[in-house]
Amino acid sequence: MVTNLRLLRVRKGLTLKYMAAQIGLNETWYCRMERGQNYIPPHYRKKTAEFFGVPVSEICDEATGRPVLVDNCTSSTVYHPGGWPRS
Repeated sequence: MVTNLRLLRVRKGLTLKYMAAQIGLNETWYCRMERGQNYIPPHYRKKTAEFFGVPVSEICDEATGRPVLVDNCTSSTVYHPGGWPRS
């Protein structure tokens, strides 16, 4: 399962730690959001969407905060900008 949130971060070459700091969350919570294990709190939905320059609906369900899953994509198809597979 891969979320659009993860794809956006990886495509920009950002670390979990950096991204969490940018929106004001701890790394563990951000990682869980990215994996679809935690919802995205309302305040952070907007901050995250603005950071990536996308509408909130591209990162999560606006009503529930559940991260949007990417169709036909698994963790083995997500690549780090350096070229090595990330899981």
